[in-house]
Order: sequence, then structure tokens, then C-alpha cells
Amino acid sequence: MKSIKQMIIRLLVAIFVINVFISCEQEKTMIYEQAAGVKFMYQAADEYSFVDNYGETMHLYYITVATTGDSVDYERKVSIAVVENDTNYVNTARPEQYKLLEGVVPAGAFSGVVPVEIHCTPDMSDSSFVVHIKLVPNEDFPLAGFDNRYFELSMTNQLVKPKNWGNLAFYFGQQFSISWYRFILNVLNVSYIPYPSAQEGDEKWSYNQLLANAGKVKAALLQYNREHPNDPLRHEDGDYAGDEVKMP
Repeated sequence: MKSIKQMIIRLLVAIFVINVFISCEQEKTMIYEQAAGVKFMYQAADEYSFVDNYGETMHLYYITVATTGDSVDYERKVSIAVVENDTNYVNTARPEQYKLLEGVVPAGAFSGVVPVEIHCTPDMSDSSFVVHIKLVPNEDFPLAGFDNRYFELSMTNQLVKPKNWGNLAFYFGQQFSISWYRFILNVLNVSYIPYPSAQEGDEKWSYNQLLANAGKVKAALLQYNREHPNDPLRHEDGDYAGDEVKMP
């Protein structure tokens, strides 16, 4: 009799545990299905320079975002705002230098973009300005910004390290500095190097064009060093300031 009671008790406990487990799994599934969130994808900081698009006074910069939860069969809006009243994230950009726009995640997609309208001002020629941006919950994404990451966007009209330097370093040298990059652009008489892609309206360089132009830069570097035998061209800024410029 005692053993039968123990079996019944064990059976009831087992049923209880199973029910609890099923309930938890159902709750997790419901949470996952309802957890419509959005976060910044990739890096959480970038810098745009109007030098990359000579003559441009307004630029649309697109921040990529990724969603959580299920995809849906309709377009969803993404809201952003400026991070304010936080001493860890100080904004130096002025309101007239940027405008935050509404982003979009297309129907059926797990990622989208949020545009920021950047306006060039005269003082960007010698300074960089920063705005910190956060994702804001809305009807489509109640869990927007759940990871508490902010996006730091810098804007300037100064020369900055180009995003394609990783593609160019093999030809112009691994060490980068603004002074060396300016030397390259001056020799080639261009505002940027259109390789491996070009801006809209420009023609990208072929591999042979890149090699030929790297050869021009190397010839100009050798010529400079011949004319300055005791003072070869050196990096004037950055991590390699003071080092002699070397090309492969």
C-alpha cells in the first residue's frame, strides 16, 4: 500500500514538473514571438566627411539596424532620437548640422536603415562635430534599443581615413596618416580613390588603373625623397607620426 502511494506521489510530481516545463516553453515562445525589438547593427560609431563628395552641402547617412522577433508582412517604422542629459555622451553637433529622419524595415525583412540628414557648415572645415543617437520604442518596435547601445555619428569637412583604406593599403602601405593620404590625393589630383567602388556618377577604377596610379604615387614619393635627401617624407599625424613613409 505504501509503495502504491509513493508511486502515485511520484507520478503527480512528474506530471506537475512536465506541466511547468511546458508552460515555461510556451511563455518563452510567446515572448519571442512578441519581442519586436531593433538594435544598431555592426559598429556603433562612424564619421562622415564632405571631402568624400566634393561640392556636396547635404548628405544622407544611413545607419543599419537589425530586428529581433519574427518578420512581418508589412513595412515597419524605426524611430530615433538624440541622447541628451548624459555626461558620458556629449553632443557637439548643432541642430542645424543634422536632422534625424524616420527609418524603415521592409516587409519580410530582419534589417533596415535609418537616415540622418547631415548639413555642411563652414566650421566643419577645421572641426569635427558629434551627435549621439538612440533608438526609441514605438508601435512597431516596443523593444527598440533594448541593448542600450548608442550610435556616435561624427561629421566634418576635413580629410579623414577613407573606409576603403583596407583595400588600398596593399598598394600604398599599411601605415596610414592624413598627411600621407593627402599626398596621394594631390599626386593623383582626385578627391578620393574610386576602388573597389565609386560614388554615384563616378567611374570606379579597374585593378590595372589602381596599379598604374599606385606607380605614379611611388614615383612622386621617390622624387620627393631625392629632393629632400636628409628629410624624407614622413607621417605627420596619427599612430605613425614621425615615421618615414614606405610603399610596397
